[in-house]
Amino acid sequence: MKRSAAIITLLIALLLTGCLNRGDPMVLLDENIEQVDVSYSRGGGMINDDILYTYSDEAAIQSFQQIITSARKRPVEITTAPDYDIVVSYGEHWPLHGIHVWLGEEGEESVFSYLADFEETYVTNANTTKQLRELVERE
Repeated sequence: MKRSAAIITLLIALLLTGCLNRGDPMVLLDENIEQVDVSYSRGGGMINDDILYTYSDEAAIQSFQQIITSARKRPVEITTAPDYDIVVSYGEHWPLHGIHVWLGEEGEESVFSYLADFEETYVTNANTTKQLRELVERE
């Protein structure tokens, strides 16, 4: 009986440790998202005004929201310019969220950073990269 309790306690501790080591999630405002714009990145902390795609349908907005908020803070050395910029808009009374995206290849992680902070990076998993790739590279 004591052995079973010790094993259960150890398993719970391992699960909690794994959850705590995942890093903080990328956050968005707790407001309704009206639209998401995607453009090629100019880098250098500036958002490209030449928008490739604008998403305002609920399904796409929920996908972007899930993709962004599932990214976890993890230091990554950035050596290239971002591939894309994503701008999350909550309406005229709220600030915009600008996010740089380094899109991973198929089966790889992608990296995000808030517009003004290349030092703080957030990483997605390979499945999320696949979802993101479908949204930003549509033909």
